[in-house]
Amino acid sequence: MTEFSGGPGFAAFIATFSMVLVTLVLMRSLNKQLRKVRTSHHEAGAEDEVMTRDDASGIEDGDGRGNEHQGEPRDS
Repeated sequence: MTEFSGGPGFAAFIATFSMVLVTLVLMRSLNKQLRKVRTSHHEAGAEDEVMTRDDASGIEDGDGRGNEHQGEPRDS
């Protein structure tokens, strides 16, 4: 019988360790970017939020094109 010569070896350990290290660095970077997005959203204020809600309401003039709002001067 052949004797067991060991595990996967030092190269496999280095590969696994480097993958874990890269994953941790990427996770920290992602968290940093997500904090920036959350902060910028809160700093925008309620004014931008109201404007966005009004723009997304979908009020159309009825012709099906969806690019004109009621009450515009050229609407009849």
